[in-house]
Formats: sequence, C-alpha cells, structure tokens
Amino acid sequence: MMISRTTVLAGTLLISGAWFAGSRTMAEAETTKETKTEAKVEAQKDRIDDQAKKQKNQIDDQAKADKDRVDIQARAEKSRVDVNADQKKAAVERGEKPSTVAAEPGRSTVQDTSKDTSKKDGVGDEVSDTWITTKVKTSFAGDKKLKGSEIHVDTDHNGVVVLSGFVKNDVARAHALAVARDTKGVHEVKDELRLKSDR
Repeated sequence: MMISRTTVLAGTLLISGAWFAGSRTMAEAETTKETKTEAKVEAQKDRIDDQAKKQKNQIDDQAKADKDRVDIQARAEKSRVDVNADQKKAAVERGEKPSTVAAEPGRSTVQDTSKDTSKKDGVGDEVSDTWITTKVKTSFAGDKKLKGSEIHVDTDHNGVVVLSGFVKNDVARAHALAVARDTKGVHEVKDELRLKSDR
C-alpha cells in the first residue's frame, strides 16, 4: 500500500499545526501565570508602600503635634517669666526693695509676714520644673537622632527628669538621656524608655 506524498504532507502539516497550537497554548499559559505573579508582587509592593506612607504620616503628625505642644508650653513659660520680670522691674521702679536682701553681719533680718512667700516659692518651683520639662521637650523635638521616637518628659520638684515612652534603638536612648542630662537645672535623669520593638 502506497501512501501518497500529499497524504504524508497533509499528515505532517496536521501534526505540526497541533504541535504549534499546543506550544502556543503553553506559552500563553506561562505568560498568563507570569503576569498574574507580577500583578500579585506589584499589589503587595503597593500595599507595603501604602502602609509605610501611612506610618510615616502618623509619625510626622505626632512629631508636629509634640512640637506644637512644646512650642505652646515654651511660649506660656516665657510669658510667665516675662510677667514676673516686669513685676519685679515695676516694684524696683516704685522704690520697693527686692525681697532678697542680704543680711549685714551683726544685724538680724526681719521677715515681712504681710506677704505670703510660701506661695511664691511654690510657684517658683513649679515654673522651674515646667521650664526644665519644656526645655528638654524642645531639645527632643528638633533632634534628627530622635526622629520617630515617642518620648514623654516629666520633672519633679527636685530637678529629677523621668523619660518614658519609646525610642527606635539604644543609640537614640543614650542620646535622649545625654540631652536631658545636659539641660540646665537637671540634677538626675531616670530612664524608663523602651525600644519600639518591645511593643
């Protein structure tokens, strides 16, 4: 039985066509799979970028709010100090003697009991502690080494500063403690800071 050339040629073409169709289908499937994988990766990257942007915006907003709060406290503190200085200046201009007169040797000093000095001392202590807290917070707000930190500052009546909250690493913790220690009027710094990874 003899097979004609046309039949062989037709069979070959038929097999080749089937092979090309199968190859094309496989190639399209591979392309579709790669496209889906790339789309998933891109979507995941976009989600991560969005989360990073949100976190950065939250941190920036918190830093701005902290800075604004510190600025307000600093202005209030400055205003109180200015008013106090103006009152003392006005008293001196009226010819009143300052309340802190050094005692001469051999002469006793009599305290003026008509004025309540305990109240004055209490306010002085409060202003001093508030000033220390404000000064430390102001130093932190503009410090690039502490960016991203959430540090709370409290000062007691003895010039003891307590730092609490979160810092990003031990370098930021050491820097915050050093800045607080170097602030005028600070006698001691208590470290209650934690690393953000400890949350």
